[in-house]
Amino acid sequence: MTPMRSGERSRRAVRAALLVMLSVGSAIGVSGCAPQEPAPGPTPSPTLSAPPGTAPVLPTNEEALAIVEELVPKFLAAEAAVFAGSAELEGLRALATDEYVSAIGESLSEMSAAGQQATGSSRATDFRIQSVESRSGEAAIKTYACYDVTDFDVVDASGNSARVEDVPNRFTVVFEVVRISEMYKFNGSEPWSGANSCS
Repeated sequence: MTPMRSGERSRRAVRAALLVMLSVGSAIGVSGCAPQEPAPGPTPSPTLSAPPGTAPVLPTNEEALAIVEELVPKFLAAEAAVFAGSAELEGLRALATDEYVSAIGESLSEMSAAGQQATGSSRATDFRIQSVESRSGEAAIKTYACYDVTDFDVVDASGNSARVEDVPNRFTVVFEVVRISEMYKFNGSEPWSGANSCS
């Protein structure tokens, strides 16, 4: 696995929707194992931080899944409000990393310059853990999910869709959520390079 790098993310903001739908750039594949079913069982509350001077406490797969299932839908709803113009970009900082919020701002500027705007909203379902690891002393969670753009589009000034014709309404992506100062935040997404497992 390679982490999402800042130079890539700025070009890939709103990764699954804008990049794939508009073919703005080339996706960098995600290596790793095939999606696995999360282990059954109760979901305990996550431990957010380790005592000073000790290794970080990582959430279990069950805890990580619960974190992502709560955060990602909130982020996607807030992101849709920003693209619709009914919410301010800065409001996303409570849910996403500063770097990713800045990348969304760049995408908004590029869309505005091209006379395009987003309509509707996207959603994600069928989350499965890909990895939970320590990065720079904090937890980083990656999950597979089915990204649904049935009700999301990008249109030009005439109202014509800019969507690439062969992009399905549902496709597999990898979401990343990271822990920063005891808070989990959305940190990007990218299309899964393997077969689409979403129908």
